[in-house]
Amino acid sequence: MKTVLGIYLFILLGFLSKKSFKEIEVKTLVILSTYFLQPFLTLWGIMLIPLNKELVLAPLIYLMAVFTALIFTYSFSRGLERKEKIISTLTPLIGNTGNLGIPLSYALFGEIGASVATLINLANIFFIYTFGIFFYASSKFDFKNAFKKIIKIPVIWIGILAISLNLFDVKFDKETMKILQMGAFASIVTQLLIFGIYIAEIKIKEVSFKLAFLTSFNKFVVFPFVAFLILKIFGFNEIFFKTILLEVMTPLAITNVNLASLFDLYPRKVAFLILLTTFLFLIVSFLFI
Repeated sequence: MKTVLGIYLFILLGFLSKKSFKEIEVKTLVILSTYFLQPFLTLWGIMLIPLNKELVLAPLIYLMAVFTALIFTYSFSRGLERKEKIISTLTPLIGNTGNLGIPLSYALFGEIGASVATLINLANIFFIYTFGIFFYASSKFDFKNAFKKIIKIPVIWIGILAISLNLFDVKFDKETMKILQMGAFASIVTQLLIFGIYIAEIKIKEVSFKLAFLTSFNKFVVFPFVAFLILKIFGFNEIFFKTILLEVMTPLAITNVNLASLFDLYPRKVAFLILLTTFLFLIVSFLFI
C-alpha cells in the first residue's frame, strides 16, 4: 500500500512543481526519459526474469485484446460525429502503459509485474505508431512515415536486444543489474513527474459529456471486459492476469493529445478525457491492491 501511495506522491510532486514554477518545460523531461532513461528501464525490466511462454504471450494477448476491443469501441461510438467517433474509438485503447503502468505494476506485483508491463508497453508503442497514427489520420497517414517514427524510438531496439539476450540465456551480473536498476528507477520517477506535470497543464475549456461518457465506458468497461475474456481463455496465472488487466485499464496516454493536435482532432477535449480517465483510474486501481 505504501509503495502505491509513493507512486501517487511523485505524480503529485510533478503536478505541484508545474503549478509552482511555470518555467518548467516538460518537453525536456520527455526527451530525457524517452531517449536516455527508458532504455535502462526496458533492458532491466526484460532481463529481470527468464522469458517463458506466458511472458512471450503477454504482449501478443494484449494486442489481441486491443484489436478485438476496437470492433466494439467503434460500434459504440457510431452515434458521434466523425472526429469525436475517432477519439472515442481509439483513445481508450492507447493507455498510459509506460509512465503509469510500469511503475504501478512493479509496485503491486514486483519483478514479474515489471517484466510483463515492459513487454506490454512495447506492444502499445508499436500499436500507437502504426495502426494508431493511421486511424487518427483517417487513412491519410503514410505508413512509411509511421515506420520512420518507430525506428527512431530507442526503446524498440533495446527491447529487441533484451528479448534476444533473454532468449539466448545471457545474464548480467549483479553489479550490472544494479546499474540498470538505478537507471530504471530514475526513469520511473521521471515518468511519474512528467505525468503530474501534464495533468497540471490540462485546462478544461471544452467538455462533451456524451464523448466523455462513451470514452470512459469504452476504457473501463468494453476494453477490460474483452481482455478479461481473452485472458480467461488462455488461462494465465494470477500475477500475469492482474498485470495485463491493470495495463488495459491505465488512463489515456498523453500521446493522445499529441496525436490529436497533429491531426486537428479536438486536443482540448482529449486533454479533458485524459484528466477524467486518470481520476477514474485512481479509484479503479485500488481494486488491485
